[in-house]
Formats: sequence, C-alpha cells, structure tokens
Amino acid sequence: MQKVFFSIVLIFMVFSGIAQTEKITNGHFEIKYDKDVEGYALASARILNFTWDKLNELGFKPPNKIKFNLVKSDRDMLFTDKYKPIITLEYTFLDRSTRPNFVYGLCHEMGHVCMFTITPNKNNWMTLDYREGWAHYFGAHMVVLLYEKFGEDLWYTPYNYLDQLTESISTMREQTFEKGEEQYLGILISTSFWEKLINEKGIDEIPSFFRQIKSNRVKNPDAVNKFREELIKFSLSSELLNYFDQNNKHLIR
Repeated sequence: MQKVFFSIVLIFMVFSGIAQTEKITNGHFEIKYDKDVEGYALASARILNFTWDKLNELGFKPPNKIKFNLVKSDRDMLFTDKYKPIITLEYTFLDRSTRPNFVYGLCHEMGHVCMFTITPNKNNWMTLDYREGWAHYFGAHMVVLLYEKFGEDLWYTPYNYLDQLTESISTMREQTFEKGEEQYLGILISTSFWEKLINEKGIDEIPSFFRQIKSNRVKNPDAVNKFREELIKFSLSSELLNYFDQNNKHLIR
C-alpha cells in the first residue's frame, strides 16, 4: 500500500510540473511560459507591447496578434518564425545581467516581424546581413527609447541593458575594423546603410520604403539594379547611392 501511495505522489508531481505551463494574452501578444518565470514573461510583454505601439505609430502596421514563447532550453536563443508572427526565446537562465541582452533581443526580433510583414522572408534576394542589419538598427533604436521610459527596472531582474548594448556594439566594431575580423563585417555595413537611409529620410519613412520595394517587385534576377532603382525613386543622396554601390554584395544576393 505504501509503494502504491508513493507512486501516486510521484505521478501527481510529474503532472503538476507539466501543468505549470501558462498561456495568457497581454496586449497584442499571446504568451506561453512556465509559471516559475512569470515575472520575466510579464517584463517581456511590456517590452513587446511598447515596441508594437511604436511600430504602429511609425506606420508598419504590425500583426494584431503575435505569439511569444518562453522555453526552457540548453541554449540561449531568440528567433522569429520565417512565415508566421511567432517569436521564441529559448533560455538557460533569465535572472542574469550578462549576455545575452534579452531586452535588445526582443526589440531586434520585432524588427524582423515588421520587415517580414511587409516584405515577406520568401524574397530570396535579401542577404542575411540585409535582414540582420535592419533588425540590429531597429533593436538598438528601441532600446534607447525603452531606457528613457523605464530605466534599468524594465527587466524582471534589473540590469543596464543600454550600457550592455553599447559595449557589445563597441566590441563588434573593434573586432571588425581594428582587428580585421570579418564575423560581423556584413551586419555592420548593413546597419550603417539603414542608419544613413534613416538619417536622410527619417525612420517613419521606412514602412513606405518597404512597401515600395514590395509593390515594385524587387527580386532576382538583377535584384541589385532593381533595388538601386528604388533608392533613386526614394530621392536619396548620391553619397548613399555610392555607399550602396560599394557594399551591395552585403545587402543583395
């Protein structure tokens, strides 16, 4: 009888553990998470909804409902589904201020979501650097706005996510331009392209640019020249056109 009792207890414990998974709707996000990380799920929701609102204000018209999954794993990774509005954060630990920078990472993935909503990922002319450079620029831009509004207390276990991002960017640039390593070269060149474009036109013009690219069907073959034609239509400076000509292999396949 005692063995049976202990077996029942063990079965109950197993199923209790499984039942700890929660699913909630918070603003524009359907969030799935283990109950013991609820604080991090709610902090993530605050970041994601703030970013959603900014995207909407800028005219990106992000999907009305986006799924966000917090998944315990043996790796730290944030990624967006290629074809559906789903963001997944796989984590080993969430309660730390060392890398990875989860605040920046969530903003970065929202950058992918807004781009793919307008110019779907099936467009095979985009290089990985093209996509990552945009998401990197947008993510960093959002981190500054989040820090201005919420400060270090934004994450469930507070940390200076703005300083961490600044340090990471500085390290990337040092490794690339001082040490001659090429791991981040394409992303930094692409990020610089988006920065130059936004400095000329404003970030609120990027949704129109994405829609212009989509409606005029930039695609292979000859995507480089087709994309360049769209830059000219967008009334960009000769300086930016020259930058594109010198670096288009990092942007267009």
